[in-house]
Amino acid sequence: MSLPQVFVINLDKSTDRMAKISKRLGELDIPFERISAVYGADLSQEEIDKYYCPELNKKNYRRPLGLGEIGCYISHIRAWKTIVDRKLSCALILEDDIMIDEGLGQLIKAISKSSNSFDVVKLYSKNNTPKLLDSMPFGEKHRLCRFKKIPIGNQGQLVSLSGATNLLNTYEKFGRPVDEDIQHWWEADINVLGFLPSIVCPIKSAKSDIDEQGKRKGATTFMGFVKNIIRRATFFFFLNTKRKKQPLPKVNML
Repeated sequence: MSLPQVFVINLDKSTDRMAKISKRLGELDIPFERISAVYGADLSQEEIDKYYCPELNKKNYRRPLGLGEIGCYISHIRAWKTIVDRKLSCALILEDDIMIDEGLGQLIKAISKSSNSFDVVKLYSKNNTPKLLDSMPFGEKHRLCRFKKIPIGNQGQLVSLSGATNLLNTYEKFGRPVDEDIQHWWEADINVLGFLPSIVCPIKSAKSDIDEQGKRKGATTFMGFVKNIIRRATFFFFLNTKRKKQPLPKVNML
């Protein structure tokens, strides 16, 4: 089986980043297609209103989203729509500000054989020792894992056709950042796995051009503090009660 389709999300103005990730993927002999990222500050109010719902945001998140976060989410929606429109069994979605492990191609080629056994496979975890529900050896130095709590971050993830479909259907309107919606996997009924150690990681000196610009800070009030406690308690309630006993896919690395 060949490699799945690879998409790189990149702003039109970020030519240096495009050159760097293009060079790295070329070194790994991984072909890719560029997806033009959305620069939130350039969005019209009509374009924002098409996707972002302030009512959902107020209900489900601790602060309003910044324009950069909105643009980041819409960029990933573009990638999901491409998967669905082309009826791809799965596709790897990468942001452009990352370092990539040598084993990326082999691992993604292997796990993509079981695209009917997952919806999202996360390639990055900020926490090197997250709590796990299950894991299995995968290749020489990695493990395929089911996390107790899904790591945040959009740096790299393999998304199946069913995963892209469910995410698009569930989040026609959104109020959280895209990675936090994926943390709420029960809403879209998606099966999320991940690799440890991380296969990709953010470049430490780089800030995301897509999601850092225009980020807002919410005002801290007593009622806001109380609502955040309730949201957090609700999150962990559903995290524990909605969990399904699903086996990890059995994959032949050869």
